[in-house]
Amino acid sequence: MKTTFSSIFLTLFLFTTTISPLTAIIHDSSGNKLLHGIPYYILPLLRGSGGGLTLSQTTKNACPLNITQEPFEVNRGTPFTFNPIVLDEQFIRGAYPLSIEADVINPCSGSKIWKVESTTSSKNNGDTFVTSVTVRDSNSKKKDDDDDDDKGVDIVTTGGEFNKPESCFQIVEDVMMPGLQSYQIQNCPFKCGSSDDGFTCYNVGVVTDVDGNGYLGRTDAMFPVVFESSYGTYV
Repeated sequence: MKTTFSSIFLTLFLFTTTISPLTAIIHDSSGNKLLHGIPYYILPLLRGSGGGLTLSQTTKNACPLNITQEPFEVNRGTPFTFNPIVLDEQFIRGAYPLSIEADVINPCSGSKIWKVESTTSSKNNGDTFVTSVTVRDSNSKKKDDDDDDDKGVDIVTTGGEFNKPESCFQIVEDVMMPGLQSYQIQNCPFKCGSSDDGFTCYNVGVVTDVDGNGYLGRTDAMFPVVFESSYGTYV
């Protein structure tokens, strides 16, 4: 079993954009080791790029909740916990599969675990909720009213299940700015049993819809983040 996981992680090194050493422990913004089950705010590294990640309803009474970004930098958002799937360790390690869960009361009375939705829309008890948003292609030179510039992006919602491909994430080190430690969150379905996409991990970052709302979703771009403990300082 040990050899199998080593092979998977070696393959991941070849297919992801950036990656930490296999045994590297993730650290929070104060330099402390990231702890299993302790709530942290997930904040963008770059100042002036919005606040922390949070939960929100697309429309009134819509469930499940979407993972979105606070529009203002002063708002830290919602705390989240990180729970290893393969190894039940005290500390969170880079490139290890894990689930991410909101540490708040869920008004939808369901799972608070992240998952990536691969459908464009769904219904739950008669309420429509968004699972894909339309974003504007910033590289296009066409007019804003041209629908050909838009494309769908699968977004991250709650309602996931532990150790399922759509809820399988990892954290890898991001070296976007030398001297500033930051990380990239990725969705890695193959680490939780999926064979549909081969050995591929997808960057997860904030995408903006045509109305200016920021959603967490799969994206080709990097979204460097830091983790700030909501409880204070740990050793």
